[in-house]
Amino acid sequence: MAVVFLFPCFLLLLWFTLKHLLPGKSNGPSLPPSPPGLPFLGNLLQLSSLPHRSLHRLALRYGPVMLIRMGQVPTLVVSSADAAQELFRSNDLAVSTRPFSKAAFKLTFDARNISFAPYGDHWRHSKKLAVVHLLSPKRVLSFRAVRDEEVQNMIDRICAAGAAGGGCQVRLSEILFDYANGVVCHAAAGKETKQGRTAVTYRKMVADASVLISGFQVDDMFPALAWFSAVTGVDAKLDRMRKRFDEFFTGILEEHRDRRANRSDVVEHFVDILLSLDESGLEEIDIKAITSVSNSPSPQSRENTVLKLESLALQDLIAAGTDTSFTTLEWAMAELMRNPTVMWKLQDEVRQVAGSKMKVEEKDLSQMHYLKAVMKEVLRLRIPAPMLLPRETTTSFSLRGYHIPAKARVFINAWAIARDPKTWEAPEEFRPERFLDSGVDFRGNDFQFLAFGAGRRMCPGINFAMATNEIALANLVHRFDWELPDGMNPADLDMEEAPGLTTPKKVPLCLVATPWISGRH
Repeated sequence: MAVVFLFPCFLLLLWFTLKHLLPGKSNGPSLPPSPPGLPFLGNLLQLSSLPHRSLHRLALRYGPVMLIRMGQVPTLVVSSADAAQELFRSNDLAVSTRPFSKAAFKLTFDARNISFAPYGDHWRHSKKLAVVHLLSPKRVLSFRAVRDEEVQNMIDRICAAGAAGGGCQVRLSEILFDYANGVVCHAAAGKETKQGRTAVTYRKMVADASVLISGFQVDDMFPALAWFSAVTGVDAKLDRMRKRFDEFFTGILEEHRDRRANRSDVVEHFVDILLSLDESGLEEIDIKAITSVSNSPSPQSRENTVLKLESLALQDLIAAGTDTSFTTLEWAMAELMRNPTVMWKLQDEVRQVAGSKMKVEEKDLSQMHYLKAVMKEVLRLRIPAPMLLPRETTTSFSLRGYHIPAKARVFINAWAIARDPKTWEAPEEFRPERFLDSGVDFRGNDFQFLAFGAGRRMCPGINFAMATNEIALANLVHRFDWELPDGMNPADLDMEEAPGLTTPKKVPLCLVATPWISGRH
């Protein structure tokens, strides 16, 4: 009797699965090609810990415009320059919002920062504040002294490691992270605060948070299981981490408010710039659009709102600026060690331009054309965020003749696009020379090179990132000769990626540094 009852239920479940859960099985408008999936799970089991690689393998079979299902969520994957160009030029507005993620929502104060905020008035105002007041070319230039000091700190640490001998083995990954974090934190809030809120403190906080934000959380892929994170304790952990971020930034802001009130030690860090906007009334900001407590901008709610906006701006700048710059510099040094000829050519250029100076200055960088080509090639081959940040469609539209539904998640596989042999010669090889006589750039107009994204949600921190990265790399190759430890062959250097929103080396980079003396060959 039970079998008679269960068999029709099984058939009904099978029909429902084929009709509604597996992508590409619809009699409606033509959807993009889809790899077969499993009931309920969709294509999740086909994704590895490095989704840019597994999605690239699927795209080679199913095409550069592909629809997969991550649990219950339909997901568009774009893997070619042509498809990306059509997406951004014809449908940018339709893919300019972010999908909901509980981890990002809680750790960015209800998804109100620039990176994770949904598209709308609040996001536009926040981005305008960052672009105009914090990350403009003029403002980036004003932090030259900060970069110079942090570069010197980096050089001193490398030298100190070898004080006992001629050559020194350096934990370079650790030093590069501290340099990138130091530049961003120093520019944002100063070197150190009275309450000990240092770059070291924030490094631990960001590391803990990124594990949750970068992972695929159950309730993000299965909305019907939203209760799951509460049962497993994830919600409580997110609440604790959110409180830590709130206390960290609130303390920094209060200290800077006190300094400004006392007119003592007022330096134009990002915090001070934001506070000066506060003093002038924040005329560019629609308070109602960013108030999470009340629709009435009372003096108290306005003060809380301004404080939260400033905290979010700092969180965005410090977290995003640290991880991407560190990852880029780490891969740059790894690729140079794997390609000694490129290293020698870069050192010749840098040392010729810098001459007998002990340190490369930013004014020297404009003459270092090969250095800029090396940085571009690093950003192409080792893009810091290979899948960029996910987007979500707000309306349905057509892409390459396929119907793209509303409320679908969107991934642009910038890593796959940058390695496409249809647009790049020998794409797997590290060849900076490809950029010496090329106008291809990463500023959002060349869709085969999307290191910083494109369209409305393109990263606003390009100028700050490149200034931070170029001066560091120039000084690393100018001041030191580098070798692999223990006589390691360059071909044996581990180049495996670590998973996450950004993909640094899985095995930290450890090298032998020997100070270079001008005129010695």
